[in-house]
Amino acid sequence: MARSFRALILLLVLILTGCGTEEPETTPLILLKAGGVFTADGSAVAPGGTLRFGLSVSGGGGAITNLVVRRVSDGVTVTEADRGMYISYGGLDTTLIYTRGYGQVEKWVFSVMNSFRDTASVSMTVLKGAGSAWGEISYHPSVRIGLQDNSSLPHFADLHSGIAYDGAGVAGHESEVDMAAFWYLTSGNSSPTLTCPAYSSALTYYPLFGSWSVKNQTMYDYYTSDNNLVTPAQFDLAANDSLLVNAYRPGSVSGQSKYAYTGKVVPFRTADGKYGLLKVIHADETPSGEMEIAVKIQK
Repeated sequence: MARSFRALILLLVLILTGCGTEEPETTPLILLKAGGVFTADGSAVAPGGTLRFGLSVSGGGGAITNLVVRRVSDGVTVTEADRGMYISYGGLDTTLIYTRGYGQVEKWVFSVMNSFRDTASVSMTVLKGAGSAWGEISYHPSVRIGLQDNSSLPHFADLHSGIAYDGAGVAGHESEVDMAAFWYLTSGNSSPTLTCPAYSSALTYYPLFGSWSVKNQTMYDYYTSDNNLVTPAQFDLAANDSLLVNAYRPGSVSGQSKYAYTGKVVPFRTADGKYGLLKVIHADETPSGEMEIAVKIQK
């Protein structure tokens, strides 16, 4: 009898111990902020209007490794952003800014993945408002920068202001730099190339980026540029940000844009969410040469 009782106790202990070794919940959590300046679910926003989404993300016990933003406009899905990251502590708190398109209904889906490859998503719907809200633009008709071996011109461009900085003058303005340029041979082809401080290969040509605490990531739409989908004449006629926003194809972007030859028009989006177009007025094809661009960018 005592032996049977001891066996029963042992069995209960094993059951309880087994229950205590269940795998912890690792599902991440993603929440949309409400109120204040943030776009509300179900709100109506005119084409060209600003959409501002606030996200709070926790990793669910794992590091946050990926954030994907998708816009579903009248049933057509476009991936607006697919950002790899590694945030192991403190979670992610960020505000994302986009521009309302022409679709009658836009569904915005925000998805996060953690280091356990568990995912979570949240979404909202934005209706099409009346009228048009396309905004003003800034125009910088001539910005001249040197390529990597040019010692007479500045190398670092602020696309918002049109100001270019040299290596000495950029101190204190690192957070304002959106673009630099270099020339190289790629697969035997001559390539004046656009880059940005956050793009890893830019360090090869501008090692100074490695010491910057803020490295902006400008994304260039290389598909539109390669296929000449925006002409210099269209660039010249752009009077508001409609063309700037709609020319940008988020599915074909990179922090580097090759083959930026004279006459090319390249859509871009800056780190703070501003859409723009740059027209290459002139691009030398030598590392000691220069590039001159014209820039139109959202205010």
